[in-house]
Amino acid sequence: MEKFIKKITELIFNLQEKFYAKKYKTALKNVQFSSKNSTSKTHAQAGIKLILNSKTEQNKKKLNEEVDALVKQNLKHPEKLLEYIEENGTKVYKLPFADKLLKFVGEEEGFITPVSGINALVLNLFLEHKFAFKTAPMFVFGNVEINLYKMVHQFHKWYGYKMQLPGFDDEAQQKFKKIFEYEIDSNVQTLTYEEIISLKEAIARDIEAIDFVTKLAKEQDGAKKVFDNMKNKGDETNI
Repeated sequence: MEKFIKKITELIFNLQEKFYAKKYKTALKNVQFSSKNSTSKTHAQAGIKLILNSKTEQNKKKLNEEVDALVKQNLKHPEKLLEYIEENGTKVYKLPFADKLLKFVGEEEGFITPVSGINALVLNLFLEHKFAFKTAPMFVFGNVEINLYKMVHQFHKWYGYKMQLPGFDDEAQQKFKKIFEYEIDSNVQTLTYEEIISLKEAIARDIEAIDFVTKLAKEQDGAKKVFDNMKNKGDETNI
């Protein structure tokens, strides 16, 4: 699990480093732009950036508190989280061929934000048996036992989506999913500053989900060590 978290974290931080390269910092000095969503607004002029996001910060705190409570109630039964997801209006699919289907449409196992275009048509035909060029948000997993920490990472992102945190709009998510296909010296430079801010929010949501999983893993590992120590001391007492 630690290798999994480390790998994802390294990929995301490398991506952030690319976006905050010197060329962007230099260009920002002479550009004025703004970006906003339902809970935050960003405005920059002459190299000065102001972020009005108190509502976003409140929602992020609420998100962590509520997800923490739900996850800890279901540590031994992560499938209960899937039941909670379905009860709150998001469909969950478990398929024996999930890996092949998702690879074909360029998605990853877990929470999938709305998809448009030909990939959406493929998903709708396979999953819903309908002809449509846009999907609803969904979860797709292989037909195997669910890994707790992978589930929690995806659950955290889904919860943020339901709370309408910035970074989960369709355009930001599509760019986030495709970012590793970009050549940094060509395609990425064509993004507007508003798109970069939006993409930065999408990256931030993923990092926050990873941070949450990392904290949970450390807590569970610590609790296990305490229990093992108590058990060992008890065994010694009985000798």
